[in-house]
Amino acid sequence: MENHSATATKETQSISLEPGDFLIREKTQCDGLFIIKEGQLEVYKTTAEGTKLPVGIISSGQYVGEAALLLNKPHSSNVVALSPVKAVKISRSSIELQLKTVPTWLLALTRGLIERLHSTNEMMKRNGIVDETLSGQLRAVDEKFKR
Repeated sequence: MENHSATATKETQSISLEPGDFLIREKTQCDGLFIIKEGQLEVYKTTAEGTKLPVGIISSGQYVGEAALLLNKPHSSNVVALSPVKAVKISRSSIELQLKTVPTWLLALTRGLIERLHSTNEMMKRNGIVDETLSGQLRAVDEKFKR
């Protein structure tokens, strides 16, 4: 259902999604960072049994894809539009160029924090811990933008 409409420049790309469109698929390579200008997206992981485990909601003004980009790893979650979404994608090459100007200790600290967050998320996933508040928010958004 990947019906993104996009306009491109050298370093950024404008993207539009409809509810149900994927912005990011779990286990795919990262080629940029997305800044959400309008709309809401659901972030979820797929368990070994194939069930959906909600991780979060991304809204206007937030960004997604930073962990895979900074750790140089495949995406760890799916990100799918819950409502109409407008986003800007900043290319990996543009971000890598900017990261060359950042002190190495700061980049190492940031990567360490991301790794800790991933470890905590994996522990929660293994133990079947689900945020009931998040589940309620996802149901409310789903009802508003019934697919």
